[in-house]
Amino acid sequence: MAKTYTCRDVGVDCDWKTSAEDEDGIMAAIQVHAAEVHADIELTPELVDMVRAAIKTA
Repeated sequence: MAKTYTCRDVGVDCDWKTSAEDEDGIMAAIQVHAAEVHADIELTPELVDMVRAAIKTA
């Protein structure tokens, strides 16, 4: 079952969203997006945990 995620799921004012077959695919897309668009936000272990918790099953 596909997974989905949006930046707004963790309180970021951004309309970006992604989906993938699994959590690893979501996390890879998030890393690229974060580096390109949210370079000012540090992907700390705590934020990564929040992101993982916010990933939804579609």
